[in-house]
Amino acid sequence: MRTEGKYMQLRSFALPLLLVALVAPGNLGCRKAKSAQKKTDETRTATQILAEATALLKRGKWEEGRRLLRIIEEQLPGSVEFPATKLMLGDSFFFQSSSNYPEALVEYQSFLNFFPRHEQRDLAMYRVAQCHYAGIENAERDQSETRRALESFQFLVKEVPGSPYVVDAKSKITQCWRRLAEHELMVGIHYVNGYSFAAAETRLKGLLETYPDYVDRERAYFFLGEALRQKFVSTAFLEQHQKDFLARVNKEDYSKLDKAEIQELKTSIDKLIAEEIAKFRAEAKGFFQKLVESYPTSEWTARAKDRLLEMGQTNVKEELDS
Repeated sequence: MRTEGKYMQLRSFALPLLLVALVAPGNLGCRKAKSAQKKTDETRTATQILAEATALLKRGKWEEGRRLLRIIEEQLPGSVEFPATKLMLGDSFFFQSSSNYPEALVEYQSFLNFFPRHEQRDLAMYRVAQCHYAGIENAERDQSETRRALESFQFLVKEVPGSPYVVDAKSKITQCWRRLAEHELMVGIHYVNGYSFAAAETRLKGLLETYPDYVDRERAYFFLGEALRQKFVSTAFLEQHQKDFLARVNKEDYSKLDKAEIQELKTSIDKLIAEEIAKFRAEAKGFFQKLVESYPTSEWTARAKDRLLEMGQTNVKEELDS
């Protein structure tokens, strides 16, 4: 496609010479036509081609401008205009009316591969991060691009701390953290609504630990409380308890137990379940209470108070009755 575009761009320059060549004797005309095409490429400098490309891009002629930039990229890589050409190729995809961020990303990364210490490397780094940032999905979707954007902005801040793009990069880093935290919260809520309470507990506790400055703590506290309020003892936990009991009484499996041992095992299981559930419910109350105390005017606080009343939290009842 690039070869065809290059040919179309150069055809207008070669056509007058080609017409002259056609009136000459056969073989001579062909040789002159080839010579004219070669001379056309050689007579335009990289400066001239870059100026033409710039003018085209300013007028929104994205494809035509890129065709000229490719000539410098492919035929004049040793020119002083080559770095500017590489950056401009990225910009042509980034700023076109219907932005093509994946293509822009390829070009900016190519610039950094060619010129890792160039004075404009911070701009290329910034654009790479912006390309990832533009691909961020909503909180319910996969956050791979959010993580890439975060890493790219952080890399810019670390590598070129004096860059004029650092201020915006830091702002975008904050937004990336918030989106990642929101995603984790959405997953936790999804687990609660899907009755996967143990998974919800793990996710929401991880959220509070990993994103303490960005998480919506009101909802996190409420749904973590909900997960623990409804959580039951897992089958795997009970199976392990039975294995431990069998090992203690020196029996191979459940069928080898006598009546007394079976009764002892059942009693111990009932006690274990009651103790574990009591721990879950106490922890749930703790998160509901944190919500009530930390966010007294939140809509989630009213729901947390209802849960505490249901669970027999007497101090909340007295407060409501007063």
